[in-house]
Amino acid sequence: MHQISKLAYYFVIVLIILSINFFLPRVMPGDALSYLTDPGADMPVRMTEEKGEILLAYYGLDKPLSEQYINYMVGIIRGDLGLSIYYNDPVLEVILSRMKWTLLLVGTSTAIYITLGILLGATSAWARGRKKDMALLISILSISSFPSFFIGILMVIFFVVKLGIFPLSGAQTAFATYSNPLEEIFDILHHLVLPAATLIISHIGGTYFLMRNSMLGVLGEDYIMTARAKGLSERYILHKHAIKNALLPIVTMTAMTAGFMVTGTIFVEMVYAYPGIGNLLYNAVSYNDYPLLQGIFLFITITIVGANFIADMIYIRLDPRVNHE
Repeated sequence: MHQISKLAYYFVIVLIILSINFFLPRVMPGDALSYLTDPGADMPVRMTEEKGEILLAYYGLDKPLSEQYINYMVGIIRGDLGLSIYYNDPVLEVILSRMKWTLLLVGTSTAIYITLGILLGATSAWARGRKKDMALLISILSISSFPSFFIGILMVIFFVVKLGIFPLSGAQTAFATYSNPLEEIFDILHHLVLPAATLIISHIGGTYFLMRNSMLGVLGEDYIMTARAKGLSERYILHKHAIKNALLPIVTMTAMTAGFMVTGTIFVEMVYAYPGIGNLLYNAVSYNDYPLLQGIFLFITITIVGANFIADMIYIRLDPRVNHE
């Protein structure tokens, strides 16, 4: 019953967000063809009014707003997200070609910074007030206070320009030919290291501090004192009792930041010219590509809603009392 009510709730939320996704690009300054005629563009085009009307009709942007909205919703149901104005390709194909890189980048960095944040936060709370706790507090507070693009620039200067260890841009070496799959995997991972490290450094602080505070609250509970009174080892109490009960706020935070991680990669992907959704979103905004913007917003919506639904299911596993509320 809990799952059904949650599904209905998320369905309504998705409908509302999809409507916002439709109207949001249309309230932006300019229009869908402005990038073609903008004098500041790389190759501005002189366009007659008649030609402009033909292009608007081609993309279905000459119809009344209500009709565009209906076509937009029907297209989503059919799996048709329209045609990108800038790339002149189906929106779904454009997004799918970039999605794999963003999922790889965000998935890898999220898994690492969540795991490290939990372990370091638990370790810091367990050693509260001692040198280990103070060292972790100062170190993580220092490195996570810088914005991601600044960390990315420092990484490029040191590891790319100075040392020449990692490639400057892209997700793979351009025009490379691989003799075996392992060589391709190594090349992809080689390009992934710096962008992923940048995201990990810039996001680990939130998980660390939340886990540390949550653990400090748990360590004062009666069942921790009872476990110690039973003679259980400190390691057992830490892993089987304290960490498990301190994870609920982490699950909530992870779900809430899932979508922001996707949009938050814009600066990192721009620094490293990484061909992901963040870079694509920047181009879509720059060129007022309505269909592409709507498609990217849909992807972000699905990511956020899906992450929150998964978090609700994990909540039930961690705390069965949630299922009876």
